[in-house]
Amino acid sequence: MADVSVVQELGFGSFISMRNDIAYDVTINTDDSYTYDAAGFVLITQPQRGIYIFDGMGSSVAITSVTVNQSFPLTSAGGTFQMVDFQETHPATTTVGGEAQIIIGATARTSGTGVPYMDATYNGTVDITINF
Repeated sequence: MADVSVVQELGFGSFISMRNDIAYDVTINTDDSYTYDAAGFVLITQPQRGIYIFDGMGSSVAITSVTVNQSFPLTSAGGTFQMVDFQETHPATTTVGGEAQIIIGATARTSGTGVPYMDATYNGTVDITINF
């Protein structure tokens, strides 16, 4: 099992949810570019891609794929945002030292239920699986 070091946590920035009449998105890409639905949000701080270093793996091992999934949505007492449309970049092989840097991006999506979101910090969990 590999150890994980967090270089930069995946984050969707700080924003004000202006409405929740339909699903609105905030997206951070692996190249650190981002988009958001201006009709649904006022962006306060920029989203950031997630950067993670996995170590303790074999030396120069080929990585066939990496999958990223939401384990738990972004949640607080104020509601839930789903994390969808994950993106990732990874090296072709681990380093000689057995490390791999995985960069992830994703979209945070409102529920679209019409229920307003409360001012709160929303936290969620993602699973990153490296396939050899």
